[in-house]
Amino acid sequence: MRPRIGSWLPILVIVALAAAASTLRSYPVYLLSLAMINIVAAVGLNLLTGNSGQISLCHSSFIAIGAYTSTLLTAKFGLPFWATIPCGAVAAAALGAVLGAPASRLRGIYLALATLGFLQIVQIAIEEFANVTGGVRGLIVAKPTIGGIRIGDYARFLVVLGCCAFAVWTARNLLASRVGRELDAVRQSPHAAQALGVSLQRVKLGAFALAAAYAGLAGGLQAIVVGFIDPVEFGVSAALRQITFIVVGGMGSVAGSIIGAAVLSGLPEVLRPVKEYSDVIYIAILLGFLIFMPHGLVTAWDAAKRRWRGLPQSPVAEAAR
Repeated sequence: MRPRIGSWLPILVIVALAAAASTLRSYPVYLLSLAMINIVAAVGLNLLTGNSGQISLCHSSFIAIGAYTSTLLTAKFGLPFWATIPCGAVAAAALGAVLGAPASRLRGIYLALATLGFLQIVQIAIEEFANVTGGVRGLIVAKPTIGGIRIGDYARFLVVLGCCAFAVWTARNLLASRVGRELDAVRQSPHAAQALGVSLQRVKLGAFALAAAYAGLAGGLQAIVVGFIDPVEFGVSAALRQITFIVVGGMGSVAGSIIGAAVLSGLPEVLRPVKEYSDVIYIAILLGFLIFMPHGLVTAWDAAKRRWRGLPQSPVAEAAR
């Protein structure tokens, strides 16, 4: 009997990434860190959009909230980065719940417009409170330290790797629990879920808070890795990239979030010569997958796993061919 891939592959990937990063220069390590941060954010958005069926165009706003909260707590109160990053995630989750309360009563285009409005409110707040946030000029992030000793690129990479692994593990366990079944029920048929005793408002509000917490965690990590908070990185273009990650990887799948974010994280480097057209290219990729491969790249991964185990191909994988 062939060994189960899922039992050993995650640990092997983590060890391989940690070992490979120790031999790389700082810039490849930096790019790997950004890719894992994108994975954390994509997993959160997929829990909201892919698993519970709630459209969100403001995921980048919660990344901004996490980044600014963690950075300002360090700058104003001298708290260490390992304490401020969870605080940023909690702050983002709290605001996600605030948004989720009214948004839980909306669907479709109305929900999309509400989340887009929240994105604009966050952008305006960043610009108006420039004495705190730095406004359009951005904000310099203090170098992370442990016990007064500045940590290097590889140590920051290990922090991001550990947080990414924890985020993925948590999401997989949540989806395998009653929470995951409730999210799936609300996505497939809200009325049937409500008839079975599932509180739609509680599930939707929880999904918004959970997705925002993931985004806040990604924002705090992004702040210490990049070393600078640029408000431009939290606008509509960033929200578009986040949606593209989960559509390309596969909606409603943790593995899809990983695949989509990992594959597309290097795209900004490729598009650097034509940066002004990057939004058009992302839109083309998004529409292309929605039309020709709606289940995302995760179908190829699932097909490879089933082939390894000697199992017949799933109907979804066959339809995606």
